[in-house]
Amino acid sequence: MDISRATLSDLNQAVDRLTHAFAHDPITGFLLQDGPTYPGRLAQFFALLMRARLALGMPVLVARDGETVHGIVMGNIPSPPAWPADIAQEWENFEKAVPGMVDRLAIYEGLAAQFAPAAPHYYLGVIGVDPALHGQGIGLRLISSFCALSEADGLSHGVYLETGEPSNVRFYERAGFVEAGRGTMGDATLWCMYLAHGRTDV
Repeated sequence: MDISRATLSDLNQAVDRLTHAFAHDPITGFLLQDGPTYPGRLAQFFALLMRARLALGMPVLVARDGETVHGIVMGNIPSPPAWPADIAQEWENFEKAVPGMVDRLAIYEGLAAQFAPAAPHYYLGVIGVDPALHGQGIGLRLISSFCALSEADGLSHGVYLETGEPSNVRFYERAGFVEAGRGTMGDATLWCMYLAHGRTDV
């Protein structure tokens, strides 16, 4: 299993893995609202995020075995640039098509920002592995590779993320993350977690 930079040709497989991995996720469930349209919304949500990050050269890594993608992690560098105009317009249209999403996204982003570190950092926005392959260490390799990119960046002091799954909290703690704070969004709890690099060269 290799961990490498994703390309646009990985989009369909990566989105498929994420859609299955997040089928019952509390955060995306809160933002997109569960129901018959949820799987389609989830696929569009992840496709837009991945396309934007690839277009901007943000960190997007996949775990692959030959031509098959089994997992993905993606996020942002400190102070990422604005999205390309065409993808930003698609995102705006997407938000408007999901009733109440703009308001729910504001709640989520406000809560996440409340506990985000002041120092420049990488943001790990999404990580997902084919559920059939859980327990094989793929997720840990993806997160370790993402954190290595952050540590190699002289501008970054650490990696910040959020999760709504209690079991994920234990996973991130094993990877070295500590809880920075938590809050609630509807019926979901949002754990905010941070891994500081402890560097002295910045």
